Amino acid sequence: MSNGKNVLLEVQNLKKYFDTPRGPLHAVDDISFKLFEGETLGVVGESGCGKSTLGRTILRLIPSTAGKIIFNGTDITHIRRKDLRELRKQMQIIFQDPF
Repeated sequence: MSNGKNVLLEVQNLKKYFDTPRGPLHAVDDISFKLFEGETLGVVGESGCGKSTLGRTILRLIPSTAGKIIFNGTDITHIRRKDLRELRKQMQIIFQDPF
């Protein structure tokens, strides 16, 4: 806890690599953070730096290469699809509107 608030999301050493003909592409490389209740997280960076991949990996829309994702006290890194479907009702990712 920090300032009496519970950790809502904890990401530990998250990695997402994609295989390419030139070798692995490190789209998300060793990201760790905690998000507390009542907080909002904005991810900012240039085009192609891994912002969307980070969000999709946290929501488990794509599998991670390594690391741990803890949502509301539950390790969802390897949770069953059925249980994940229920948890996703409590999660949201908002992509920027480029226009």
